[in-house]
Formats: sequence, C-alpha cells, structure tokens
Amino acid sequence: MATPSYLQSELSAIINGRLHGKFAQVQSTTVTMNRAVRAVLGDMDMRSMKRTSPLSPNMFDEVYQYATPSDLKGDKIIDIRKQVNRDSVEHWLLMTETDFDRYKGIKPYRIALRDDSFSRLLLIDGVEGEESTVIHNCDSLTANGTWAVVAGTDSSNLTLDTGNVVEGAGALNFDMAKGAATGAIELTGATQVDLTDYDEIGSIFLWVFIPDYSDAQGDTVTNFILRWGNDTSNYWSVTVTTNHEGNTFHDGWNLLRFDWNGASETGTVAPAAIDYLRLTVTKSTSLEADTDWRVDDIVCRLGDVYDVVYYSKYGWQTTAGVYIEESTTSTDLVIADTDEIEGIALKGAELAAQELKEYTELPYFRDEYLKWKMNYMKNNPSEALKVINKYAALPRFQK
Repeated sequence: MATPSYLQSELSAIINGRLHGKFAQVQSTTVTMNRAVRAVLGDMDMRSMKRTSPLSPNMFDEVYQYATPSDLKGDKIIDIRKQVNRDSVEHWLLMTETDFDRYKGIKPYRIALRDDSFSRLLLIDGVEGEESTVIHNCDSLTANGTWAVVAGTDSSNLTLDTGNVVEGAGALNFDMAKGAATGAIELTGATQVDLTDYDEIGSIFLWVFIPDYSDAQGDTVTNFILRWGNDTSNYWSVTVTTNHEGNTFHDGWNLLRFDWNGASETGTVAPAAIDYLRLTVTKSTSLEADTDWRVDDIVCRLGDVYDVVYYSKYGWQTTAGVYIEESTTSTDLVIADTDEIEGIALKGAELAAQELKEYTELPYFRDEYLKWKMNYMKNNPSEALKVINKYAALPRFQK
C-alpha cells in the first residue's frame, strides 16, 4: 500500500457531510474519529493494517521467547517468514500458551502469545540445527577452566548447584550480601573455543537466576555485564539492562542476550581462541542480602533472519511517518485505502449520530456500515492464523 492520503481533517469532512453539517456538535470530533477507527479495526482485519516487522535480532534454536511487535492487534499473526531461502515445510501453527509449552522442542513451527500484567511475549519454536557453540555448560567449577568470584567485588561462596538448573547437570551458584553494589564471577584457563564465525554478528546467551529482583522500596537489579575474550586484558564486553525479550528482569530464571555487534573491545581479542569469561551483576546497595544467584548454559548463537507478518492496531500515521494508535492533530493520516475510508466514515457517522441523539439517522448509518463491512470482508478475507487447541484426555484415577 502507498502512503495513506486521507488526512484526519478530510475524514472529518466526509463524516460532516453525511451528518448534514452537524459533526462539529459532538463533544470532540477527534475522539469520535479515533473511536471509529478502533471500532472498524476491531470488527475486521483490514488489508491496509498488514505490517512486516523484523524479528530482533534473529530466530535461535532452543530460544523460545521473543519481543512482540508493539502494535500487534490481539493474536492476529499472519506468518513468521524467513527472509531468504524459506523451506517449503515451514507451515506455522498458532497455539495456546499452554499447548506451546507442552510441545516446544518436540514439534517445530509452533507459535503462541503470552500475556502477563500487560507484558506480551511472542513464543516461537521454529529453527532447528542452527549454528551454535557452547562456550561453557556450567556443569563444573573446575572441569573446563576454573570459575571463581572476582576479588574486590561483593560476590562470595561460589559453589555448584545440581538441583535448580536449566541445562545439563549443574549451574554456578553464588551469594551477595546486603550493601553489595556489584558481584562478579570469572572463568579462566578454559578450553579455547573458536568463535570466528560469530565475530560481530553472533549473540551470546546465558541463563541467570535472580533470587530477588526488587523490594518494596523500589531497589532493583540494575544490569548485567558480560566479558568474553582471551584474558583479563583482552576481551569484549556488553551491558544489558533487560532480558532477551526486552522486558524487565524478574525473580527466577532470566534468559540474557549479549549481542556481539556493538560490543566494546578492550585490548586486541583473537575470536578463534576464546577462553575467558566474566559476568558482573550491578544492583542497588540497599537491596536485601540474597543467596543462590545462579548462572547456566553459556552458548554463542548465530540465528536466522525472520520477519513477523501481522495485523496492526495502529490506524493512524503522523506526517513524519510514525504509526500511532490515537490521532491528535488534523494533519495525521488515516491508514486506509480508497475502499476502506468509506467504512470508517460510516462508522464515524453512526457513532456521532448516537451521541447527537439523531435516532432517525442512526439505523441508516448502522445498516450502511454493515453492508460495507460484509462486502469488504467477502473481498478481503482475513489472512490471520487461527488458534489451534489440543485437548488431552482426562487422567483416570484408580481407587
């Protein structure tokens, strides 16, 4: 679709003409037009609302949670599309969050949405066998190099935890006292890993268990800093302030992603001989003492480049080309094609007639809108995936 050509002021004029010059009598013409756009978008999946957004940064094997496009309308996903060399077997199924959790890692090409306290995640299980290299499995403190707390930091009591782990037989476990600002653990003398293929384009993933992210006073964990390289003088470093999905850290296991692109280099690092790691956590000094911080499964991944194709809930665009949900000025543009603007205007006239108590005209506008809607949906059926539910048999209980 070309750039939308209908200004908010033009939509207002169309509605005003249908109301015989009475549109200005509503409490707010802008509010009514916003209501009309929202109502039409809620009624149907409009052709002009299709968007394509790159999955950032890439899609990775065994990584299931991703940031959702901020303007996604409900669960209206059309496709998860590989940008190049798409396989013919890539046929995506939209599932409930519960079913996705049951099948992830078993049956690929599944997607779902997770909503929690107005935070939304896109769950994807699609890439299999993409390029990845384990840097350290965290199954031992000494079997592959030596892990130790960094002198001068506030971490202590580094041990191996074999109970609460993400992958393999163990996870690194350390404590931090109240008043601590930073804690750090460091790996030296590990078997060298060749990460040449990932240099500047890969991402390092690791799991961190946060025992207590925040307290009632608003004290929180601030960030995590990862160094990787050849030794304490030659390394790359990246700081993250959110988890992999771009959301705030939380209690329990957090998947962190450190993108190589944009990393700061200290000294001169040889990517073919990576054998040094250091992870630092920064937190508020007033945060209570916490035991049992955990770290597990440090892997470098390359990933594949994918797009998310979906229907948007943002029905307007500013003159600067920014998509917005609510219009605020007469120069905003309605995202509607020639055959769509009339339906929005009919819905606007219907809502205005209701507000103005024009009860003789109200049924007319409602019927005209319904006729337009039926014709539009017949000619433009929705392309959104339908949610597939899997129902398991009820368990049998023996007496």
